[in-house]
Amino acid sequence: MSPGSATIAAIATPPGTGGIAIVRVSGPDAPAIARRLTDRRNLAPNTIHRCALYSADRTQKLDDGLLAFFQAPHSYTGEDVAEFNCHGSDWLARKILEQCLLSGARLSAPGEFTRRAFLAGKLDLTQAEAVAELISAGGELSLALALRHLEGDVSAGIKNLRAEFLAALAGLEAALDYPEEIDAPAPAGIINLLQAAQRQVAQLLADSSRGLLIKSGANIVLAGKPNSGKSSLFNALLKYDRAIVTEIPGTTRDALEAEVSLGGLRVNLIDTAGLREAADQIERLGIERSRAHMQSAELVLFLLDAETGLTPAERQILADLEGTRHLVLINKCDLPHSLDYPGALPVSARTGANLDLLEQKILESLNLRNIDLSKKVYISSLRQKDRLIRAAELIARTLESSQTVAYLDLLAAPLKAIVVTLGELTGEETSAEIIEEIFANFCVGK
Repeated sequence: MSPGSATIAAIATPPGTGGIAIVRVSGPDAPAIARRLTDRRNLAPNTIHRCALYSADRTQKLDDGLLAFFQAPHSYTGEDVAEFNCHGSDWLARKILEQCLLSGARLSAPGEFTRRAFLAGKLDLTQAEAVAELISAGGELSLALALRHLEGDVSAGIKNLRAEFLAALAGLEAALDYPEEIDAPAPAGIINLLQAAQRQVAQLLADSSRGLLIKSGANIVLAGKPNSGKSSLFNALLKYDRAIVTEIPGTTRDALEAEVSLGGLRVNLIDTAGLREAADQIERLGIERSRAHMQSAELVLFLLDAETGLTPAERQILADLEGTRHLVLINKCDLPHSLDYPGALPVSARTGANLDLLEQKILESLNLRNIDLSKKVYISSLRQKDRLIRAAELIARTLESSQTVAYLDLLAAPLKAIVVTLGELTGEETSAEIIEEIFANFCVGK
């Protein structure tokens, strides 16, 4: 049985109670199931129909809802697709899914709808990965990046590059097969192609760290001595009270984490225990965790207390932070103070002073300030980066060979390897194992 021969069904909306729930069905039996579970007999394609929803044996009315029907090949999967829109009861959605399964569908595997879209040629592999990125987008930047990938900004350049290598390979192989009729391609042309490809791939790899950071988000740690205002700033950035704030030093004993969007970037914000000589074992463990978070974070926000000034211990921590990504903040700047530190940003967790500037400084520190997704391609997939690294290695070796080999036929195999590697990136050439691995990470229903 081919992957697309069975009819599949799944709940396409998140579990729980909501305004609506959607049960999606795709495959050859989708029209029959739609007719069996509704009072609609004529299914106009690409149309939403108001309908009553019934049990598979027609003995029970389940809901008044909507039926969206998309006729192959004009659907997400390229197959006939029916989507049952019911009121957002989790129990009701599961009940309708059960009726679909009783009517001949089987439960969809994770990512199987998008996998069928890929196999039907609706999406290439980079666009399929972008679907998962859209679903998990946690900020304006990651959403915009996923949309660019879904529009094909990664695959467009790679496919064009692969087409150029295919043309060069075809010319070379034709000259080898018919040496008396077809002239061999000029070595200079192949060298120019390899050099241009080397620059293009190198640029994609150089920018990949930013793409991966936009997709995954950044761990940002708030650090400083007790009562420097870490928890207050934590709450101010979250815009709600998550951490307990008191005048008692050492209130935060363990790291608190919360997700927030700062400047459009998804951030895992971590409030840590105050750094000092611990008075007890519990606080000591909390401080050890603080230091561990500081070492693994993409960015450390180190808070100085404007009221108390800079201590020798803080000077040592600042010295230890040299060479790492960090910002120094002078908190409580709304109070009278004389504290000054080169490059430090005055902020006030209490009044919100300079918090908008802090967001800009965070993006600047992470090399994401004024990033223009329309002018550059930022890959955000480790799989794609791995294939680009492999392509870069092959291009470098082939370029070296092209300048030393006596016979052009020796370049046919390395050129073919480059074509295959670039094809693996977009999915034009890939294995069943890679496809299974990618779509297994999707949610059921997408």
